[in-house]
Amino acid sequence: MRPKPPAGTALIALDDIPDPGARAADWEKGAVLVVRRGGDVTAWSNVCPHAGLPLTLPDGRGLLHQGETLVCPVHGASFDAAGGDCTGGPAAGDRLTPIPVDVVDGVVRAG
Repeated sequence: MRPKPPAGTALIALDDIPDPGARAADWEKGAVLVVRRGGDVTAWSNVCPHAGLPLTLPDGRGLLHQGETLVCPVHGASFDAAGGDCTGGPAAGDRLTPIPVDVVDGVVRAG
């Protein structure tokens, strides 16, 4: 499991995340995946619980299907972007590890 950022750590500028969309944060070489859906911002450890591989593409983009479902680019496991529960694929019964965040002055920070 990857480490969690200390509270207050700057992760990524909100404007660097498409709306809706998902991007790996700048902290610890992309260890955190930040999801933006309108005014909702959530973050998860950037690890698929199925095989322990990143949930992002090599360029840091996360696959957010219809603004609601994160899809692992390796084996297609899907996760609810709001709650982290697996909704399909090989990670059935698993869930993503949440990272608490706040948006302060346009910057997503660890909560």
